[in-house]
Amino acid sequence: MIKRSDIKQEDIIRSAIEVFSQKGFEQASMEGISKQAGVSKRTLYKYYPNKDALFEVIVDRLMCRFDDQCAIQFEPSVSVSSQLTEITLKQMCYINSEDFQITARLVMAECIRNQETAQVLIKKFTAIEDSYGLQQWVQQGIEHGHLQVDDIGLAVEQFIGSIKAIVFWPQLLTHQPPPSCEEVKIAVEAASRSFDKTYSVTSAP
Repeated sequence: MIKRSDIKQEDIIRSAIEVFSQKGFEQASMEGISKQAGVSKRTLYKYYPNKDALFEVIVDRLMCRFDDQCAIQFEPSVSVSSQLTEITLKQMCYINSEDFQITARLVMAECIRNQETAQVLIKKFTAIEDSYGLQQWVQQGIEHGHLQVDDIGLAVEQFIGSIKAIVFWPQLLTHQPPPSCEEVKIAVEAASRSFDKTYSVTSAP
C-alpha cells in the first residue's frame, strides 16, 4: 500500500521539476515549490532542508532509471545482436518517457549554469554500475569466445551513443516529443547489428 507521505513527496518532486524548469535553479524558491505542490513550507522543509537537496533527489530519479535492472548474462546459444537488442530495450526503457525528457533537460541546463552541479551529476553518472551492465555482458561474451573487443568501455559507450544520437539528443535539444517505442526499437536493432558485425568472432546458432 502506498503511504500518504510517499504521495506527498512525489507531488513535491514533480512540482520542483516544474518550478526549476520554468525559473531555473537560481531563481526558484522553496516557497514557490511549496505553492506549486499545494503543501505548506513546513511540510516541504520536513522532507527537504533546501532546494539543493531537492535538486539532488531529482538527479537521483534520473539516475535510478539505470539501476533497477536485473543481472545480465551472456547466452552463447543466442545471437549477439538478438541478445544485445533485448538487453538494451530493457535497459533503455526510460528513454521515451516524457518525465525523463523533462528531468534530463532540467539537469543539463543546471549543469551548464553551475559547475558544482555538473560535478555532482558526473559523480553520479560514474556510479552507474558497469555502463548499463553491458560491460559485464561483453566481458562474458569474450570469455565464451563469441566476442573480440580490445576496449570494452569504449565499445559500449559507442554503442549507446549511436542509439542516443537518433532517439535521445535530437528530441532533447529541440524539444521534440519523446521517440515512440518503434523508433527506439529500430535504432537499437541497427546499433546491435553494427556491434555484432564489428565485434563478433563466431555466430551463435
